[in-house]
Amino acid sequence: MEGVWELRSVSAMLSSTYPPGNGHIISFSGNKYEIRDNGQVTRSGEFEIVKDMTAGASTCLSIQAGKYTSRIIYDNNINTGRTFFELSGNKLTIISGCFAIDAGSSAEYERQ
Repeated sequence: MEGVWELRSVSAMLSSTYPPGNGHIISFSGNKYEIRDNGQVTRSGEFEIVKDMTAGASTCLSIQAGKYTSRIIYDNNINTGRTFFELSGNKLTIISGCFAIDAGSSAEYERQ
């Protein structure tokens, strides 16, 4: 998870792809995170990673066993919707929301 990640695609009600150099960046260092859009910090703070086996129920998806078993908690805010992630090589995928009810979202990032 540690490092700098650039957005490559988003799937929600509509899907979008993003080319390299698009400026949509999320970075993680220690317990700090920073989200940048075209060089401007739009959000920053602290995060925590916890084990959580409820990705399927939280996203209303059929999740393969062993996938999306970790959750990110931003700024100690446990009352917001759950955000899960999966790392695979140089790819970081983040999912949140119930896809069946509020369309949920999936964002794929590439390590920089």
